[in-house]
Amino acid sequence: MVRYFPSTRESVASEPTALRIRGVVFDMDGTLATPMKEHLLQMRVELKVPAGMGTLEYVDTCLTGKEHELAHKRLIEIENDALRNMQITNGLIPLLQFLHKHSIPMAIITRNNKAAVDHFLNNVAAGLPKEERILFKFDPALDRSFKPPKPAPDGILHISKLWNIPPEQLMMVGDHGDDLLCGLRAGSVATLLRYYDNTEFERISHIVVDRLDRLAEKLATGFDADMTINGEKCTGYQ
Repeated sequence: MVRYFPSTRESVASEPTALRIRGVVFDMDGTLATPMKEHLLQMRVELKVPAGMGTLEYVDTCLTGKEHELAHKRLIEIENDALRNMQITNGLIPLLQFLHKHSIPMAIITRNNKAAVDHFLNNVAAGLPKEERILFKFDPALDRSFKPPKPAPDGILHISKLWNIPPEQLMMVGDHGDDLLCGLRAGSVATLLRYYDNTEFERISHIVVDRLDRLAEKLATGFDADMTINGEKCTGYQ
């Protein structure tokens, strides 16, 4: 087990070289925002995505020409339909308040499109009180135009370089296997936001929480992580 020290300003001041989380990277759908599971299933069914393969990977590698064009168009239509019901996740605001207070940078890596990210940041967050709205400072926010997408670790490694923070001092937070594998393969701490139907991913998680504000508690007190968990032989796709 590896001990991670608290990520508070006070702990940093007293033990500046100790191992701790210095930056947090979030998935969007199902993590920052409420899940869009029905829409994800709709994509897989309509496009006939094979089991064990990601929808984006199927569209980009198995379809060509007109088929690829139509499939991509349909993806956008389904994603846009999901935006109407997008809301922030329970417990998100207390976590963002903690990260803001302790100057911990935040980023987004999503397999969704840029319009969905913009909608979340500019419309969903815009409906919150001003003191909460100003907490939504994610930089960078990588949508699926960043290649390769999760579960590849490239997004986190890119952020690691931008922030000049080693991957092992970053945390990836998500609700799906592709989020966790992205973190594991980068050498970062992988945190699962657990729902009733994603418990199978606990085995590839370093931390499991049922609400995001519980994660603020762990970052405030420190935690132990079994960094031998690596997600081998797991694709992350359902």
